[in-house]
Amino acid sequence: MQLRNVRFSRPITSYAAIQKWVAACIRNSHWQTRSSRITNLQYLDLGCGQNTHGNFINLDYLWHPKIDVCWDVSRGIPFPGQSLRGVFTEHCLEYFPLPIAEAIMREIHRVLVPGGRVRIILPDAELYLTRYTDRLRQCSDVLLPFEPECAYGDIVNPILAVNRIFYQDQDQRAEHRFIYDSNFLCQLLSRCGFSKTVRASFMNGGDKNLLIDTKSRAIESLYVEAIA
Repeated sequence: MQLRNVRFSRPITSYAAIQKWVAACIRNSHWQTRSSRITNLQYLDLGCGQNTHGNFINLDYLWHPKIDVCWDVSRGIPFPGQSLRGVFTEHCLEYFPLPIAEAIMREIHRVLVPGGRVRIILPDAELYLTRYTDRLRQCSDVLLPFEPECAYGDIVNPILAVNRIFYQDQDQRAEHRFIYDSNFLCQLLSRCGFSKTVRASFMNGGDKNLLIDTKSRAIESLYVEAIA
């Protein structure tokens, strides 16, 4: 492990190499779930990334100093059944192949108390594909989300924005594996045992504690909630 441009004024845990090393050392270690900070917390942010919140258990595959539990959720969620009131996950499940994503949804159902709620936020396939076809048919001139940033050299074309959600980060270890619309996601949640599924919207839902949506993602996101 090499650290470049080390500055003594910078915390050692802020370096990507250190964070990667810590993650490799502690990932999937159950002692993390016994932290005094999270013992009495009842809400989980699954796949939180950098967007951590003080009243949530912050869980992610990667590690940084504000992560409570460094965990690979494709191996399950490390909490007892019926132990949480709410689960929030934003732009996370699309990175898993569909069978694994379904298994994670079943795990979410398992850890929620009866009547507990999950709030799932994902790229909205319907939004992208509807706007794309409307543009082709010249029914609308509304841009796709982030379309201007998806140029290929000097070419700007809506198909590039469609490809962004299907093959985002294709040069990285993580990339999008499956893109959802509301109908399919609700069907899948019902199959995973949830009794009620509803389409929500940015900063609107049935549990105010779960409304920690990222504003910059609202332009492209699908919001769905389900009751265990």
